[in-house]
Amino acid sequence: MNGRNGVNIEQVNVLKEAMQKEPRIGRRTLSCITSWNGGAHSTTIVRNFAVPADEPAVLGGKNQGPSPTELMLTALSACIATGIAYSAAEDGIEVDSIEIDVAGDLDLRGFLNIGDLRPGLAEIRLTVRVDADASQELIEELVNHGYRRSPVAASLEGRVPVRVCIGREETRTVEARNAP
Repeated sequence: MNGRNGVNIEQVNVLKEAMQKEPRIGRRTLSCITSWNGGAHSTTIVRNFAVPADEPAVLGGKNQGPSPTELMLTALSACIATGIAYSAAEDGIEVDSIEIDVAGDLDLRGFLNIGDLRPGLAEIRLTVRVDADASQELIEELVNHGYRRSPVAASLEGRVPVRVCIGREETRTVEARNAP
């Protein structure tokens, strides 16, 4: 690990200074591609990582990975943990551990088209434990700051529109397209 809490804060500060001078430097398009593997199983490639997703057997899956909703909860808690670690590093606070329990209430009837329930979680609850050489008040500030700086938390709070476009895979050969 380099830097406080494993965060290379010097490198982060160089980026922050550059973005303050030129905001476009901070804009990124994140992308991934998901391929369906049959049933409820899929694999998403993001950067150089393969992330499996599947449903448990009770939902017709083969339990070959976390469900997409579980991955969303994972993304939320991981993003908040990262935000806490970065905030602590910026404030010169050494953190020994961060643990986040996350739970979300899901009514499967929405997913299974039973009634007119909207699919999705009704509520997400986080219990955050931070072990650091800091007062309880400062730890609470770190947790709040970690949450506020989380792009995942902000996205889940409904501030990001989702646009779906339908693409079409061209399956005919060149000869078939040119045939009369």
